[in-house]
Amino acid sequence: MNQVIQNESADARRLVVEAVAAAAELMKRPVVAAKWDEPSALEGMTVGSLAAHLVRAAGATIAYLDRTDPTARPENELLTPITYFHAAVDAPIHDQIKDVSATEAQIGHSATVEKCEQLVTTLATRFAEEPVERLVGALGGRMLTLDDFCRTRMIEVLMHLDDLAASVGEPTPDTDRAGIDTVIEIVMGIARHQKGDWAVVHALARSERPDAADVFPVF
Repeated sequence: MNQVIQNESADARRLVVEAVAAAAELMKRPVVAAKWDEPSALEGMTVGSLAAHLVRAAGATIAYLDRTDPTARPENELLTPITYFHAAVDAPIHDQIKDVSATEAQIGHSATVEKCEQLVTTLATRFAEEPVERLVGALGGRMLTLDDFCRTRMIEVLMHLDDLAASVGEPTPDTDRAGIDTVIEIVMGIARHQKGDWAVVHALARSERPDAADVFPVF
């Protein structure tokens, strides 16, 4: 059983590293540099801002690890990827994302690519050092496992990887299907948490039901 847990832990961490590497490969393309200051597929963000936000979102893993005492234990029930996003939408930083991303994009295309590539190495090294039971503090000190936080990063990295590709007219890079499975699982979980199970079933299979229209998107 312990071997299974270790494999699941390694997989969550591996998927993040591979997704950030795919993002770095996309970011370094000349078309991204050419469109750096143009609007992205996300309202209110340039291509550069979107790229900077992706790097920041992935890099938050290191920031949270660094500021969490490895011996700390939760005072409340652990967050899950689903409850994390439910809480994150209402967090004060949510309203500041566009401004912070625009500021961080000012270092330019080349520096952002370099930052993303360095993050790949940093994440791989740090993940190998952290034990299976490692916790991180987020959202005002609430805690979740490092591996569940990695699963939240799959939402941030893969969805914004797709956004970035759409912004510059490139196909979404191929990544491990397990990462997309994680994204779908979490998005569906958020929808169930927000709207209830039957509303989700109706949205998927019974569009004529009145509760089906307001289920997706969840963000």
